[in-house]
Amino acid sequence: MYRRSSISLIVQALLFSAAVVVAGGGKSYAADADDVKAAVDAYHAALSALDAPKMEALWAHDGTVMDIEPNDKVISRGWDAVKKNFETEFAGLAQLKLEQKDGPHIQVKGDVARSIGIANAATLQPKGGPVLSNVQTYETDVFEKRDGKWLLVSHVALRLPQ
Repeated sequence: MYRRSSISLIVQALLFSAAVVVAGGGKSYAADADDVKAAVDAYHAALSALDAPKMEALWAHDGTVMDIEPNDKVISRGWDAVKKNFETEFAGLAQLKLEQKDGPHIQVKGDVARSIGIANAATLQPKGGPVLSNVQTYETDVFEKRDGKWLLVSHVALRLPQ
């Protein structure tokens, strides 16, 4: 008798879990984390390509976004300032090849996700300057899910101590 009750409870729990997944659009934490990782990868690809239009597509375009790059002295706040910041950065570089060294370590809570990791600039060449290699940065990104797409709302990259 207890066995029959246990099986009934297990079946009810499975049905309830399936209903929750269906009601939630069928999207799991793992799927959201995979989508955030794809957004981090797209960010690194846009940086490596020095491609401003690709970078624009990855960001929310409002007054809440923020950006800090390794050489910044101030925080870029708002879409116009963030866009100007990466366009200025791209204009000063001849070449940049990024790779993920550690992470990204991703946490998702509802429509907000954060990612931390270490990126390695395998090749970094300022225009008119020497080629540098293995310049590493700590990165922290915050994403918001808007209209089904994970968009950057905050990016902080700080150079690791040498």
